[in-house]
Amino acid sequence: MNLQPLKIPSGWTVEWNLLTETDPTEETIHEFTGSLLLVNSSTRLKAIDVCWQPEAAINGAYQLQVILLLPKFNSITNTMEYEGIWEAPELEFTTQNRQELVEKLNDLLFTLKPYIDTRILLKPGVVDEPNESLRQDLLANGLTKEVIANIMASNHKKLQELILDHKDISKEIVEELLQRGAGKGVKNKAKQLLSSKAFKRG
Repeated sequence: MNLQPLKIPSGWTVEWNLLTETDPTEETIHEFTGSLLLVNSSTRLKAIDVCWQPEAAINGAYQLQVILLLPKFNSITNTMEYEGIWEAPELEFTTQNRQELVEKLNDLLFTLKPYIDTRILLKPGVVDEPNESLRQDLLANGLTKEVIANIMASNHKKLQELILDHKDISKEIVEELLQRGAGKGVKNKAKQLLSSKAFKRG
């Protein structure tokens, strides 16, 4: 059995590769079990997984998933680990044709854009739990009075900038951030927003 040749650019790491040039037949289908290929990129924060589903079923198909990776610092080993968001793939592709799979793989390996980790961090791979919780509240509930009050009390620059970027931002909130914002950056952004056409009309 020969491994399937792939065009893998720098920046990708092959965790394992059991993808061969063998096509599924009644004689070979027993080989099509488990994950056949897993590659990941710590710079793109993405992984590509290929398996055959249902396993060892002649009427199955190759299933490709692009998985987002979240950096997680391990303080015991002093290394960065990466946790896949397997429950929410960024992309899924299914085919019974090996050449179609190879073409898709080779394209994705070169064209996938990096995932931007939007979590609030204390340092790379270490989540700022209280402030990240506030960010999640903002995403889930919008600009409620409670969310705004908590973010104002946090005095956290990034959270306050997220308020200013919110589609439901009001002039009153912008004026409050102009006066009480967490630093010059937030206050300057609030000042610019108040000078914009949207708020001048208001």
